[in-house]
Amino acid sequence: MRTQETNKTISILLRPNFGIMIVFCVLVYGVAIFQDYVFSKIKPTGFYWTDTMLYNIYWFLFIPFIKIANSCYNKVQFKSLTSKVLYSFGTGFIFSVLHVLVFTSIFILISNLIYSIPHRFLTILKNAVSNQLHITIIVYLFSPFVFEYIKRRKQLNKYSQNEKTNKIFTAKNGNRRIRIDTFTIIFIETDRPYTKIHTTSQKILHEESLKELGDSLDPQIFLRVHRSVIINKNHLTELKSRKNGDYDGVLSNGQAIRFSRHYRGNWIELLRH
Repeated sequence: MRTQETNKTISILLRPNFGIMIVFCVLVYGVAIFQDYVFSKIKPTGFYWTDTMLYNIYWFLFIPFIKIANSCYNKVQFKSLTSKVLYSFGTGFIFSVLHVLVFTSIFILISNLIYSIPHRFLTILKNAVSNQLHITIIVYLFSPFVFEYIKRRKQLNKYSQNEKTNKIFTAKNGNRRIRIDTFTIIFIETDRPYTKIHTTSQKILHEESLKELGDSLDPQIFLRVHRSVIINKNHLTELKSRKNGDYDGVLSNGQAIRFSRHYRGNWIELLRH
């Protein structure tokens, strides 16, 4: 929960989840160390904890580099699949080289700090190139497509979830009966003696009161944010504080709606997410 109100814009954005990648890198780090230990037992070779723990930080560098690579990928507008593939090949090679060089530099820096006889730069560089470079190129080559797939799956899941909660609502105005897809409703406001329903394509007057109409809609989707306004939270794109407990919410059609602190209990979750 926010303890202080700010005037910073709260944007509702879709971001890739890197939590799984962090866990995966930690697991790879542990497995790599265990593999070195087992190898030292199978073939009589020396095993040094500090050396193997230091060398295997190589895997942790995937976290920042993949995040940067993915951010760059998302900023490019590709005209064709060929341009997308060529871009992935080019950036995959560049980030692989950077990864190896940064890893070697970090290794040598720490080596100089903790060892009386530090490792040589070229020795570590050759080891990284011969043992990890091929894996690194594959990871950076395919990571943009993997994240793009994950993003699409999230969008499809969100759409499917909306479809599950989607219903047809019938607006009444005199002798007229208008069927409305609730997914298209952006917000509803009082327009005495009616309520006015704003959809993605039209504005419709409805005979029921705002409270009666609100009671017939899904409370998880349609939130009372003001005494005279109900919004569809799926159409909310931005929140901005008024510094007095109220907020201005911007909806998908560009309409700004005042979020009253008197109805804060209905929309406080929007500040957290």
